[in-house]
Amino acid sequence: LFDEPLSNLDAALRVATRIEIAKLSDSMPETTMIYVTHDQVEAMTLADRIVVLSAGRVEQVGAPLELYERPANLFVAKFIGSPAMNIIPATITATGATTTVTLTGGKSVTLDMPTEASEKGKTASFGVRPEDLRLASGDDYLFEGEVSIVEALGEVTQLYIEGLVDGEPIIVKIPGIADIHRGEKMRFAADRQKLHLFDASGHSYRK
Repeated sequence: LFDEPLSNLDAALRVATRIEIAKLSDSMPETTMIYVTHDQVEAMTLADRIVVLSAGRVEQVGAPLELYERPANLFVAKFIGSPAMNIIPATITATGATTTVTLTGGKSVTLDMPTEASEKGKTASFGVRPEDLRLASGDDYLFEGEVSIVEALGEVTQLYIEGLVDGEPIIVKIPGIADIHRGEKMRFAADRQKLHLFDASGHSYRK
């Protein structure tokens, strides 16, 4: 049992020790190791299976990439991934084999997931991860907004977009160095299979 063993280490030592724990686990394949952490990077890199807990309740159990790609609810969606998944209020406007929602701001988006006819008109939460967004041109886009902050990190450029959710920017993570400046108004798109939808109680519509 490891109970947050790296929480008090500095960043470089935390990475080195995490690698040593991974090697130790590989060298003891018959031994079950339980690792408690609030650090999602540790969970994603060390675990075969993750149990996400909130207030004593099991929110989801699964392999790391399963939780990343198919979060069961909003809590897991926001907990797994850095930065957290963008969540935008929406209304379901069409149901069936695919589902269409209208986002805050009036843009309609179709998702590749089925919903029952009874869901039409209900409020929902639309989700898309920062790394799944890309720059868009023309009318084929999810949303548009004004760039309020640009974080040039070298390997990626993180953009904070205002104008879609009150008091909370949408974060876009673009690979490499992007020639984008504060104050620019931009449009962003994402592949339909990368989109998420959650009902009013926070549960995913994806089966």
